[in-house]
Amino acid sequence: MGAVQVAGIGLLAAFAILLVREVRPSFASPLRLCATLLLLGVAMALYLPILARVQTLFSLSAPAYAEPLLRGVGIALICEITASFCRDLGENGVAAGVQTFGKLEILVLSLPLVDDVLEIAKELLNF
Repeated sequence: MGAVQVAGIGLLAAFAILLVREVRPSFASPLRLCATLLLLGVAMALYLPILARVQTLFSLSAPAYAEPLLRGVGIALICEITASFCRDLGENGVAAGVQTFGKLEILVLSLPLVDDVLEIAKELLNF
């Protein structure tokens, strides 16, 4: 599925949400959630070969660095999609909280990597 098809699905979903909001406002949020999940599924199907290739590249390098990097990217995507959905529902405070939590979780996830980099720098300076 190409970009034109995905853009068409997005526009159709947005138009359907606008129509439903006029007739039955309570059905707009579930329809928005379904459209978001559909587009997320399409994106995941498109990027699975890329993920497999990145995992192959990381298997050739140090696996200790690959796992936190991939987990960090996953956390960032999940938090961004969730925050966007919360903003669409008018909950900007919740969206900011989700994004802040995601950033802090990525920071905690990366602390062992920072320790490793500092240890390598220390060894290089002592050499």
